[in-house]
Amino acid sequence: MNILIVDDERTALKDLERALRKVVPEAKVDMSDEVDAALSLCREYAYDVVFLDIRMPEKDGLSLAAEMKQIRPMMNIVMVTAYPQYALDAMKLYVSDYILKPAMTEDLKKTLANLRNPVRQQQKGLYVRCFGNFEVFWNGETVRFSRAKVKELFAYLIDRKGSTSTNAELRAILWKDDVTDDQKQRKYFAQIVYELRQKLEELGCGDILAQSRDSYALIPEKIPCDYYMAMDRNADAMLRYEGEYMNQYEWAVNRLGILNKELNHGV
Repeated sequence: MNILIVDDERTALKDLERALRKVVPEAKVDMSDEVDAALSLCREYAYDVVFLDIRMPEKDGLSLAAEMKQIRPMMNIVMVTAYPQYALDAMKLYVSDYILKPAMTEDLKKTLANLRNPVRQQQKGLYVRCFGNFEVFWNGETVRFSRAKVKELFAYLIDRKGSTSTNAELRAILWKDDVTDDQKQRKYFAQIVYELRQKLEELGCGDILAQSRDSYALIPEKIPCDYYMAMDRNADAMLRYEGEYMNQYEWAVNRLGILNKELNHGV
């Protein structure tokens, strides 16, 4: 379970974090005491539950909850405050629950056991997320790549969904209009491929990368991926698509039209 706590008071943040650690010790818990930072985290990560303080100086929690619901409609939001008079307004936003400070462990147990939207089970082994920012996970933990271009190479091959890409095509994607010496670029590309293969071998899934002469491809049948599952009409994966795909890569915009049409998302 991935949880975000938002409160402008650092003491309140730490108190709620400690209480949650007792209730769900296996959960990943992030904290933010700034509204803009919290929204950025919400855009980047698919949190299962967000605990929001209602009264904050930058923006009240009710307005922030509405914005977060726009970003991720299926995310559970729990309002946390010392002011019970806001309960009705909070419930109008279809939040999952409303609890008073200080949050007791019993309250948290009841809240987490009765969330409005179901929490996805943590994916074991390899999992690739394309919706939103592109990320790779192993047993729920983010995979760190040696270089940004190693990660981008993997992302592009994922996007190709089993279709082969040539050395020249991949170098054009990674370096765009860069006029770097061809021989140096080829050598650098070979190093990137080596580091990608090394990372996959380290994770125990080196067999997902296929190489034939001067071309490369991934074997989609061996890769749990939200994009692949959504295109196979997996209902849960389709719900995760919110109009964003590999946000950090310019070339990925070419896929959006297809996704919007296939998943009936509109434009």
